[in-house]
Amino acid sequence: MNEGYSAEALAELRAECKENKQNFVINTENGEDRDAEGAYFYFIGKHNGQEVIYDVFLYTLRMEYEMQLYEAAEERMQAKFPNFNQAQATEDQMEYFDILLAELEEDDYVRVQEFVQIDDTVEFGVSIDACLNVEEISNEVITKFVNEFNSGKLKLDDTEYSFADFEEEDEQAK
Repeated sequence: MNEGYSAEALAELRAECKENKQNFVINTENGEDRDAEGAYFYFIGKHNGQEVIYDVFLYTLRMEYEMQLYEAAEERMQAKFPNFNQAQATEDQMEYFDILLAELEEDDYVRVQEFVQIDDTVEFGVSIDACLNVEEISNEVITKFVNEFNSGKLKLDDTEYSFADFEEEDEQAK
């Protein structure tokens, strides 16, 4: 049975939310809890008409951009160096990797947009990965996300964004 639906787990989380005077509780179980770019947290909501604990990773669109940029560079590295492993890379390989990153960024190869992915096949509650175009993941951002998600008023921006820094770098080089 998925304990994220259990009355006991819901009551515990509800009490912890009340104690903290917030509609969420930061998840510290995995040793990763939060920073300005992202946060792991729990909140109570409904899924398919049933009350459940949502287990969420909420992060910034800039973080998503950087992850996709690195992924694209790693794919290209695999084509040139089939056994490429960043942890054991040579200096030449890392130089080439940096060049690939710069080229991908300059070509505006990666574009990202806000999203919410829900997975109800997990062992505990319902999982959500969500990405928002905000500067940082603050308590206010989390509170607003939970309120809008639970009320059905969460509106995602479908604009595709790039966070390419090449213009800034050109200015700094002058």
